[in-house]
Amino acid sequence: MYVIFKDDIIDSNDIKEIILDNSEFNILEDMSLRSKREDMLAFNMSISIDILNEMLKDDGYDLEEENKEELLDEYMDLADTLAVELEEYMPERTILKAYAYKYDEVEGCIKSIFVMCHRDIGELKLSDIVKRLLSIVG
Repeated sequence: MYVIFKDDIIDSNDIKEIILDNSEFNILEDMSLRSKREDMLAFNMSISIDILNEMLKDDGYDLEEENKEELLDEYMDLADTLAVELEEYMPERTILKAYAYKYDEVEGCIKSIFVMCHRDIGELKLSDIVKRLLSIVG
């Protein structure tokens, strides 16, 4: 899907490739059309618990000692952080939000919503779109 990005047109497939090339996330769905806006890019993504476990171990976490609820919070926070760090690879003047919304035990992953737009659109509209998409996937 093509979206308006200030004075440019961006193909969501190009952004999808940036995400896949520069992160450990998998794209589950391009949700740009479901945002009901011509100036927003949105993806439903997932990241494996195994990858998150390795990162947490590298940071000194003892995964055996953590209780499940605290570990789940760490997974969600780490997934959000990794998604937001993708901003450095995005077009100039991009703002984005990411929200980890589900731990999928069957697939062994954390699922997240990723939404981005041009800075001129504003944080408020960006937050509204994240809420709308969360109501769709949640």
